[in-house]
Amino acid sequence: YLPSTVVLNSEFVGGNALFESMDEYFSGYEERRHASAMETALMMAVEAAKDALSNSKYTALDIDLIIGIIQPSRNVYGDDLNLMQHELGAWNASVLPINTACSSFITALNMADSLISTGKNKVVLIVTSTDWVHTMLDTTKPNFAFAGDGAGAVILDGSSESFIDKYELNNTKPEVFNALVMKNAQFTQKKEFFTVRPPEGRTTVKDLILFPMSIAKTLLDRNKKVEVDKVIMHQSGLKMMQVWADKLEIPEEKIRHTIGLYANMTVANIPVTLDYWRKQGDLKRGEKILFMAPSAGGYSIAMLWEY
Repeated sequence: YLPSTVVLNSEFVGGNALFESMDEYFSGYEERRHASAMETALMMAVEAAKDALSNSKYTALDIDLIIGIIQPSRNVYGDDLNLMQHELGAWNASVLPINTACSSFITALNMADSLISTGKNKVVLIVTSTDWVHTMLDTTKPNFAFAGDGAGAVILDGSSESFIDKYELNNTKPEVFNALVMKNAQFTQKKEFFTVRPPEGRTTVKDLILFPMSIAKTLLDRNKKVEVDKVIMHQSGLKMMQVWADKLEIPEEKIRHTIGLYANMTVANIPVTLDYWRKQGDLKRGEKILFMAPSAGGYSIAMLWEY
């Protein structure tokens, strides 16, 4: 689901000057979608899920697990994701909210696959949605310009052995964790926004940029016989994706992204990009896809998946 409001770079005060002042890695933004007051993260998640169901052979009653993240959740207890069951009529589904920030979709995909493999679940709905601009970014700050809103959903079942391998690791250095963070307003008792702190030396930059690449490299090194056809990364910036691809020796033509259209959609980046290229007829069944994403807090995950 994508909001109808398209916001161009030129609509921000100073136009592209905002982006010129940001780190070179955070580049490639041309436009993005901004949600209206009526388009909450929950509403967008529901619409994305309905779209996924309409493209599948399943009904809402077939779903036995809903897993993912609605960002932000307007309720601290319980999480907004629990409302998906009622909104969809998925009365047979249990609900499992997760939050690994920008890595959430891949984490949910991994967890869903694990539960299906055990026989515990048969049809899983994965949904990641973000109303990022209205609720988490300070509109007076330059970094307001980088984000976009939207939601993505995927239905997963056990009809094929599509999972190949994954590797995940958390970079627990405090300076890395604190470089990208949003405090919990419940504890600070004030309005909180996502903040990007100045790196504490080049070491922090290296950790933020190259650590996720090292996770993907470890995964590829132990799966040398797997020929990767497409790569879908978390799209923090075009230059960052190009650096990752170069370090991993992946031809740039294999990268699929939507950064020029939708900018950084945080938790919704990967499923929205997956859907976009599916609708373009670009993704073929049987192709091997590398997913990779870093997230706030330093957690990174990479996954090899057969589409």
